[in-house]
Amino acid sequence: MSHVIHFLATTSSSEAFVMVMVVMRITKQAESLRTQMCSEARDSSVRSFSSAPRLNRPELPSSGQFHVLEEGNCSDPGGPVNGYKKITGGPGLINGRYAKIGTVVSFFCNNSYVLSGNEKRTCQQNGEWSGKQPICIKACREPKISDLVRRRVLPMQVQSRETPLHQLYSSAFSKQKLQGAPTKKPALPFGDLPSGYQHLHTQLQYECISPFYRRLGSSRRTCLRTGKWSGRAPSCIPICGKTENITAPKTQGTRWPWQAAIYRRASGVHSGSLHKDAWFLVCSGALVNERTVVVAAHCVTDLGKVTVIKTADLKVVLGKFYRDDDRDEKTIQSLRISAIILHPNYDPILLDADVAVLKLLDKARISTRVQPICLAAPRDLSTSFQEARITVAGWNVLADVRSPGFKNDTLRSGVVRVVDSLLCEEQHEDHGIPVSVTDNMFCAGRDPTAPSNICTAETGGISAVSFPGRASPEPRWHLVGLVSWSYDKTCSHSLYTAFTKVLPFKDWIERNMK
Repeated sequence: MSHVIHFLATTSSSEAFVMVMVVMRITKQAESLRTQMCSEARDSSVRSFSSAPRLNRPELPSSGQFHVLEEGNCSDPGGPVNGYKKITGGPGLINGRYAKIGTVVSFFCNNSYVLSGNEKRTCQQNGEWSGKQPICIKACREPKISDLVRRRVLPMQVQSRETPLHQLYSSAFSKQKLQGAPTKKPALPFGDLPSGYQHLHTQLQYECISPFYRRLGSSRRTCLRTGKWSGRAPSCIPICGKTENITAPKTQGTRWPWQAAIYRRASGVHSGSLHKDAWFLVCSGALVNERTVVVAAHCVTDLGKVTVIKTADLKVVLGKFYRDDDRDEKTIQSLRISAIILHPNYDPILLDADVAVLKLLDKARISTRVQPICLAAPRDLSTSFQEARITVAGWNVLADVRSPGFKNDTLRSGVVRVVDSLLCEEQHEDHGIPVSVTDNMFCAGRDPTAPSNICTAETGGISAVSFPGRASPEPRWHLVGLVSWSYDKTCSHSLYTAFTKVLPFKDWIERNMK
């Protein structure tokens, strides 16, 4: 102002008059502008949370008096790229532009993006937000896997692809020009991710935790830009039919890991040699997966009936080798049964379709002593079924516990060969036993060229053949039969035993394995 007074004192009256008019006009315009700003401040109803930084500029209330914004309020922290924010707690906002102390902001990401950093930030007393501003990163949620699968994250590297265009550039341009071609590799990802997520282009490699299992699905999967994983989810299933290098003539003394001992409780069974609630061995079955055993139907039903024995009165023992239960205490698995499924065509008189599936309540633990056997299909047999050398295995269910050799008696096995059904029927007729051999049965007699310590008719056992499987060129053992019936009481080499043929029931068994 002193400069204005000095200027008026040194000018003429006409010049001074003009200057005064200019000052008055400027003052009037300033007053008009102030009034307009006050009116806008009063009438404003917008309550948006501005992203501009806090300036602590004065507000103009209706009284026209200025006052400074209260210290400690926080400016808008902004939302992450490819994400957004929400007010989720605290007193709220001032004029939709500032956050009051205690206000909580939560951050979220769009689909296929994952938040890296603080999920929430709080306006503090000093006017600053707690934590650090998060970012949204393109990522994939790790796929779930079973306990049988081992996962490994491969070292991060950018995958490259060769296309016909790359070859064209390579042949048509020099190396210098090729460097300008659109083949620049993307940068490696940055930012920490929460547990359970992986960066874009991350590769996961899978394998089974045990050599007794084989993998199904993809061995390697890549995180894609869509937030999904390439390939198929991996799983591990037990390897079937694998045991030591055993050929058919050398089967005696073998521990067949799929051999299942079927026990029945003595309750309701009238026998002077058994005390109440004792368990006695009735049959052998075949473990086909961790929860399923295949067995002859007559082993789990009342004789001559389709009435199924109660599951509580039956149990399955795996890993067994000795006939005497006390010799196998450390290796056996005694498993409860949850369900017994008879084939709907089972005929308890003719013993046609003599097959059943036992569902285990407890999952079998796969080991060197416990493994499943494969199921054979007709196309799998490399030779005619009539020419196959079939191995039969089982325990002597009629053994006398008081016999001196009982303690050392073990799982028995031997080799049999299929005979013509007509010969089987004629042999039984010659002994006064008319029978019918159906398409669901086959008859077999002991192979005189192979050693054997088994009396097939006394075992209630299972029969198998070895040939290369579809999953591996190595020989695998396949279930082909279940001991069903015979009149043989002398273990004669010339007498035949009838088996349930498993091949016709393969699809039915597999449906009930799930």
